Parts: sequence; C-alpha cells; structure tokens
Amino acid sequence: MAEFPRVFDDKTAYSSPLGAAWAPGRVNLIGEHTDYNGGFVLPLAVDRVSAFAGRTREDQTVRLWSTHFKAYAQFSLEGLPETFDEQRANLPGWARYVLGVAAELTRSDIALKGFDAVVSGDVPLGGGMSSSAALEIASAEAYALFSDHAFSIGEKDATLTPIETAGLCQRAEQIASGLMCGILDQAASCLGQPRKAVLLDCRSLDYRYLPFEDPDVSVVVIDTGVRRELATSAYNERRQQCEEATQRLRDLIVQVEPENEQARSIKELRDVSPEQFERFKAQLPAVLQKRAGYVIAENERVLQVVKLLEEGKIEEAGKILWIGHAGLRDEYEVSCNELDALVDIAHEVPGVLGARMMGGGFGGCTINLVRNEAVDALRQAVEQQYPERAGREASIDICRAAAGPGHVVLN
Repeated sequence: MAEFPRVFDDKTAYSSPLGAAWAPGRVNLIGEHTDYNGGFVLPLAVDRVSAFAGRTREDQTVRLWSTHFKAYAQFSLEGLPETFDEQRANLPGWARYVLGVAAELTRSDIALKGFDAVVSGDVPLGGGMSSSAALEIASAEAYALFSDHAFSIGEKDATLTPIETAGLCQRAEQIASGLMCGILDQAASCLGQPRKAVLLDCRSLDYRYLPFEDPDVSVVVIDTGVRRELATSAYNERRQQCEEATQRLRDLIVQVEPENEQARSIKELRDVSPEQFERFKAQLPAVLQKRAGYVIAENERVLQVVKLLEEGKIEEAGKILWIGHAGLRDEYEVSCNELDALVDIAHEVPGVLGARMMGGGFGGCTINLVRNEAVDALRQAVEQQYPERAGREASIDICRAAAGPGHVVLN
C-alpha cells in the first residue's frame, strides 16, 4: 500500500479511502504540427503513465508531492478561476498544469474538493511523449475521483466526454505554460485503446480507430536526451506563420477566382488543396511557402498511412515516416542535430522500416517502426554512434498501444 511522504504527516484527518488516477502518454505515428492547422493526426496512447495517489481533504486545499522533482506544491481551489494567475506565479512548472485543470473545471461550473496526493509516473519529461498532457488528463481523473465523483468522464451519460476533457485540458496547458498547443496530445491520452491507433480530425473532433498490431513490428522510441521549452522556442512562431500563410493563400485564390466559394471559406491550411498550393505557392514569401507546404503535405501523409493500416500494411507505412522527417527538418525547421543524427543512424540499420522526429521539435524523441529482429541492431548502432555524433547518451524504449485514463479506489 502506498504511503504519503512525511511532508503530509501533519495529522490531517481523511474521510476517504486511498485512491489513484492515471493517464497515458502518447506517440504520434504521423501528423505533426497539423493539429493547430485544423488537420489530421494519427496518434496512439502508450503504456507509460502519469499518476496520482492520494485522499480527499475536507477543505479546498490541494497538496502535491512530485516523486520526479522531489518537490512539494500547494494551492487552493477557492476563488478559481479568478485566482489562477496569482497562484500560478508561486507554483513550480509541473504544478501549474494541475492548477490549470482545476481552473478550467471550475470555469465549467464543476464543484471540486481538495486532496493530498503523490504525483509520479514513467512518461519521459520533455521527451516528445506528451508528459504534460498525460499529467493534465490524469489531473482531470484525480479531480473526478477526489471530488467524490462530482463529475464523470466517459463516453455515455458522463459529465464530460473524452473529447470535451481533452479540450478542457488543452486550454489548461495553454494558460499554464503559454504554449498555444493543439489538441493532439490531450486527445491521444483520452482516447487510447490497446492495439489501436486513432485518426482524429482536429477540426470536427471526429475520430475513429484503426488496427495497430503486428507481432513482427515494434514501436521503438529513442530519446535524444535534449530537453526543450516549446513556449520559449519557435513553436508559437510556427503557428503564426501558418495563420499568415493561410490568409495570403486565401486572398490569392479569391483574387483569381472571385466566384470560388470554397476559396472564400478557407480558414486553415487544412482547407488548401495540394493543387491550389502548387498553383499559388510561388507568390508566398519563401519561409511561408516552406511552412505551408509541409503542413499540406503532412495531412496527405496521414491519410496515406491510414489507408495502409486499413490494409494491414504497417511495414509500408514506415516509408512515409522518413518523408515526414525530411519535411520537419527542411521545411518546418523544427528538428535539431541530435534528432537528425538518430534518424540517420536508424536509416542505415536493416529492418528499420521508418523513423522520424516526434513531438513539437527542438529535442525530445524519435519514433521508429522496426522489425523485431532488428531492434537489437538498432540499439547497438545508437549506442555506438550517437555519443560520438551528439556528445550525449540516448535512451531506447519499446512502447505498445495502450488504454486511456482511469481511476480506482484502493481501499
């Protein structure tokens, strides 16, 4: 039975049993930076989680101990969401996400109770497997559990559907971190199913599951060891560039085709067809041409992989990952030397079907589709070559498509 650390040993009276809540991290097969452009993504939840273990309090205080950071944080639910900014300023980064979820839940008129909990998990932090989204979705599950089920998360007759929960936690991340993220990470964590990938339309929020199980193929995640702060990187800048490219393309198309109703309704790069882009791209500034070209092509790559999975051709899907990485590196320019080195090393290993950088970029992980008999060879190649090329060690993990979030009463 889990025990609270000594920081909670203050004779607090608990009226509720010990409970736990969790949510998975994710990998994204294809569809990077398409979510905030209204496009398609193809993630899967993985068997790595963020988790809370704790008990309900009799007041509005939330007290947390992070086993990863060996740090304590405390805030109050009273006055939220109005007190969010003031309380956020006094919290460590990881606890701001938990506070952000509480602020968004109270903004939705959901009554919450305080709790004490230990926060733990095995999703690599800052590694492109969406540790922040896993923490946010786990926080929502924890509030549902520790607030005596004042609200519920689920598909039928629930207070919040999985997609509504994802949207709420997306907003929580934005206010907690300043990163104007799309909904990919939170939706992937909410929608996870074993042996399934999920195709998500980031505009309509419609989704459907696709088989992702081949006994001969493994999903290998390789961590560069490079951490990044996307809110202070070029992530938000990329989003602004995509919005500018959308506006320019719409104006160009309407100018030439004033009666084209489809052109007048262009709102995001998702609405620009590859044919329209080819016709008008030369009139864009070079940097916008690259950004828009990548996003439009990436949406097409997602649909190509979907078709291959429907046909049971996971190995064929790997080839598209190589192309996706080249676009992220050369057109979207969110890769880095370490990510490129790992993809280059993987490309030289027979049996690696495909590899690309994963996540927002500027560090983190690569995703690799690898025949099982080639996993050891890939590991050896990375261990031998990566330190010389990058000046650091990489860690290698094998992930499986897993279930979504949940919670349980332990006694």
